[in-house]
Amino acid sequence: MAERYARMPSHPFSRSATARMYGRDLAFVHHFGFGDFARRASPGLLALLRANGIRHGLVVDLGCGSGLWLREAARAGFETLGIDRSASFIALARREAPSATLRVGSIYHMAIPACDAVTAMGEVLSYCPGATRHPPSLLRLFRRVATALRPGGLFLFDVLIRSPGPLLQYRTWRQHRHWAVLIDSAEDQRRTRVTRRISTFRQVGKTYRRTDERHVLRVATREAIERTLRATGFTVRAVRRYGAFELPPRRLAFRARKRTRGPAK
Repeated sequence: MAERYARMPSHPFSRSATARMYGRDLAFVHHFGFGDFARRASPGLLALLRANGIRHGLVVDLGCGSGLWLREAARAGFETLGIDRSASFIALARREAPSATLRVGSIYHMAIPACDAVTAMGEVLSYCPGATRHPPSLLRLFRRVATALRPGGLFLFDVLIRSPGPLLQYRTWRQHRHWAVLIDSAEDQRRTRVTRRISTFRQVGKTYRRTDERHVLRVATREAIERTLRATGFTVRAVRRYGAFELPPRRLAFRARKRTRGPAK
């Protein structure tokens, strides 16, 4: 790692700061360095919508990030609404998806309007906002989604899943000419949590600005997610990919369809 960073321009670093989740620098790095997830998943999401007879109407994206999926959904003819707690992400999304309605706020508290599909890509529902020890209730969120969806509507999302395989225990980094990011991931199997400590270095003028963030994610079980979805009025199928795009290890996607008869519980 030292050799890697030795090749960065020899500018001084500004003082480190701790940012809220996906502050301006990490949001920027995520968009330009990690946007492939949304780009590669988008064709599969569109195919799932069409296969279920959804070719127009409103798509609501929870944790919309920088708007890459919203852009593709809009190009396919959908109305789009994106919600994200990061104002920096929403600022990027306004450029990427100018036709979308965008709101800054918690997906667990903001109103979800009547719609035809709800999506939440990239482990959005795994995040514990504010690194809280007690994550918000998925049961309450699933109920709100079920209420908002029209009969036959789709709820598509992916989360971190418990597995007997290797723990999510690693250190990694990525570098660009004008930025670098270091990630330290640690899984607490007993508490079913993954903690990611992320340091971002972004060039600003002749210096590199460092910001640090700590993200805590819950680790769910497939059975618990499926049980909760069925209890709130969905039929459900778990899949390992969005179309041709296979999810990373320990991630699982859920295709939940609102039942056409009977109210959500």
